[in-house]
Amino acid sequence: MKLIQKSLLKGTREFELLDDEVRVRIKSPFKSKELSVPLAILNPEPEITDSHLHFHSRVKCGPLLSLYLNKPNEKEFNAFVDAVKERALKEFNVFAGME
Repeated sequence: MKLIQKSLLKGTREFELLDDEVRVRIKSPFKSKELSVPLAILNPEPEITDSHLHFHSRVKCGPLLSLYLNKPNEKEFNAFVDAVKERALKEFNVFAGME
């Protein structure tokens, strides 16, 4: 499952939900970056700040994933966020030995 968010000034952000991680690719006019965030460490309850939705780690450091609210559209955005929440909870339960 993928979510692609575009901004004229900030470039493109691509989030890909894999089995046990979210792969993030950020491409701006001057640089690009790629990283992976393990689902087992994500808090499944995101926070909304201004025009962003943030997934923090379970120990509440800075946001590990930041998404623009409702981009590219509300339906795709909500489907992706719900899938991340569900998988983060499942991966944590597997990691903690509860499943």
